Amino acid sequence: MNSEHRVHTYTDIRCAILLEPGPSAPPLEDVAAALAGEPAALHAVAAALPPARGERLLRVGQRPAPLEARREAARRVVRGAFWYLAYELEPDLWDRLAAAEPIAEDLLAGLPADAARVLEVGAGSGRLTAALAGRAATLVAVEPCRSLRRLLRDRHPDVAVVAGVGHRLPIGDGWADLVVSCATFGPDPPLGGEPVLAELERCARPGGTVALVSPEGPAWWAEHGFELRTYAAPAPRPDPEVVAFFGPLRPPHHLAVRRVGPP
Repeated sequence: MNSEHRVHTYTDIRCAILLEPGPSAPPLEDVAAALAGEPAALHAVAAALPPARGERLLRVGQRPAPLEARREAARRVVRGAFWYLAYELEPDLWDRLAAAEPIAEDLLAGLPADAARVLEVGAGSGRLTAALAGRAATLVAVEPCRSLRRLLRDRHPDVAVVAGVGHRLPIGDGWADLVVSCATFGPDPPLGGEPVLAELERCARPGGTVALVSPEGPAWWAEHGFELRTYAAPAPRPDPEVVAFFGPLRPPHHLAVRRVGPP
């Protein structure tokens, strides 16, 4: 196998994984809109997907899309692709990012202290898990990335670490006193939006709490009934390689909180 063929094979495999339904897969409608006007690229992506999904992408790609809609779709696709590649291909660097961006201590103190059963969604390598493990009687950490789940289990053997994604959580209705996530979700599916919000609330008991640490698009969460709180930002921990890869460090210091239903 020559080097060019190896590159194309690797690209095809990564493209298929990235665009298969999963935690960071952008909707095919977004992919089609982002590639509108570039038929060669659209066909190359379609060819890398399973046949039925590739055919659907090509059908969706025939729909007209205004320029602004194409730009917004491209933004969402790039964001989803970046974070997927970061935590799937560079879990150690992702772990270093979490270490370089500590969560505000006052924010952690502001989370419900009486939550016996806690569900953490998108736990990563355990930045928030470490604080939750000492205060919850039972803590379940949901994380889609296999490498990060391995880190979680090594660091927190008393925590139940399970595979899952925000829009399809492997937890029963009303199980948790507190459902919490750190720097994971925003307004747009699949990394947020209505499907994720519905799942987070489904897993919380009546009178329980859903809390999001530094979510994207805080205005969207406020429109959906969340109270927004801001705390003093802690100092980041210097890591030049992390900054070069991810950009400026932003330690989490915002909190969106909502109580679910009547107690």
